[in-house]
Amino acid sequence: MFTNAAHLTFARAAVATSATAALLLGLGGFGSPARADTAVTPQSGSVTVSGAGWGHGKGMSQWGAYGAASKGLDYAEIVGFYYPGTTLDTLSAKTIRVWISGDTDNGVHFRPIKGQTVTDSAGKKLTLPYGSKYTKWRIRRSGSSRVLYYRNTSGTYVKYATKLNPKRVWYVASPTGIVKLAMPDGATRSYRGKLGARFSGTGLKTVNYLSIEDYLRSVVPAEMPGGWSTEALKAQAVAARTYAAYLRAHSTAGIYDLCDTSACQVYKGTSSEYSATDKAVSATAGKVVEYKGNLALTMFSASNGGWSASGGSGYPYLKAQKDPYDGVKRDQSWTVTLSSSKVQKAYSSIGTLKSVQVTARDGDGTYGGRVDQLKITGSKGSVTVSGSSFKSTFGLKERLFTVLGGGGTTSATSTATTTASGTATSTASASSTATSTASSTATATATSTGTSATGGAATTLTGDVAKAYDALSASQTSTLGEPKTGVVKTSTGTYADFALGRITCPTGKDCIVSFG
Repeated sequence: MFTNAAHLTFARAAVATSATAALLLGLGGFGSPARADTAVTPQSGSVTVSGAGWGHGKGMSQWGAYGAASKGLDYAEIVGFYYPGTTLDTLSAKTIRVWISGDTDNGVHFRPIKGQTVTDSAGKKLTLPYGSKYTKWRIRRSGSSRVLYYRNTSGTYVKYATKLNPKRVWYVASPTGIVKLAMPDGATRSYRGKLGARFSGTGLKTVNYLSIEDYLRSVVPAEMPGGWSTEALKAQAVAARTYAAYLRAHSTAGIYDLCDTSACQVYKGTSSEYSATDKAVSATAGKVVEYKGNLALTMFSASNGGWSASGGSGYPYLKAQKDPYDGVKRDQSWTVTLSSSKVQKAYSSIGTLKSVQVTARDGDGTYGGRVDQLKITGSKGSVTVSGSSFKSTFGLKERLFTVLGGGGTTSATSTATTTASGTATSTASASSTATSTASSTATATATSTGTSATGGAATTLTGDVAKAYDALSASQTSTLGEPKTGVVKTSTGTYADFALGRITCPTGKDCIVSFG
């Protein structure tokens, strides 16, 4: 639910699966609608959009939680501020079912582990043979039945006879508590708990069954940088646990409770687990947020720009309110220049761009509130679009913005966020996502070599450090500053120091970007 932290993940789901779409779409509440802004004419062939925040702004600001923790608030106080009127309760340890959406080969392929078992839903168990003869296992669908195969040393799949009931759900588990799933691209992902081969339509989906607490060990560091303060991480653990429990309670998918992407919550199996976030999960074990005795929909996003957005009348705890913590650790303002040609290409029916006008806001906060509607006028006519559509079309971070003439600036930033100060830590693995329930997170998938100049001398970054650096946004690399060293190898991985931070890449783990 995040949209840019550093593994870099901080956004929660505007695009939802069938299990959650009804919960996450159309939750925008309205305050007293602000009057229309003055129409803005392009200057020097462009208009400037100046705003603050990243994500949808509902519920907890992740940067705000970080800022609040730095001001001395504990996790319960942070949760209480962002979800006013709620209380904390304890959830009994329960299993959650997560659809592994990247496993798209219509089967469950898994690596051999000694003592591994396949069990049907009636309790019949098969212990799989182990040895060099068996290089991989798979469960495929054949009509209304499940069929087990092993791959031999020649690479050929051979059917393996079993007395399991082929009509029932089959589950793969191992004595280690971890199953190694072979993905369609050849990669291996490790998951705690067990993997279920579930029929869906005419196909088959892979569903991970595990405890909510083990699930959170992956989710929390994927949604918030593991290097952030302990109380912020605890608040994230409580919000993520509650969010997962809420989706499970309201799931309509049947065979799973939620997905593994930012459309639900980012879940990567054991690869994203991190010691600091493990401790945060353990310290808050079972803690959930309730409103009048029911689980709350604990939405969160990277930043609310200094003013949270309303979740609507059905969610009184998702309240529009000023946030004094959102900008404590970092200035959350941003500016984007849109050329007239880019606007004209997006709305080709208007002809030559004449003006852009915000015609409706929600009335809550800076600029008169988040943008609900705009009118784009050209030589051939005009179009009216929603603020969300405009945001999506031009890749803006938030709907909390104003439109200025080309190259314009605005002094509204000081009211949108608190002046940034202090340090910020991101977890890097970079591919930023932004959705409707979200915050900013980055997940590094780039492959290249980063080069930056320091004092006139070029410093070359290589390997995982380079990938993490290249995956950062321009503003993040600016915050990090120039590299002070090349890549340093240690017994546990690699790192490089920068003018204002460090990128650390533990072997086999996600990189961590620390600012400050």
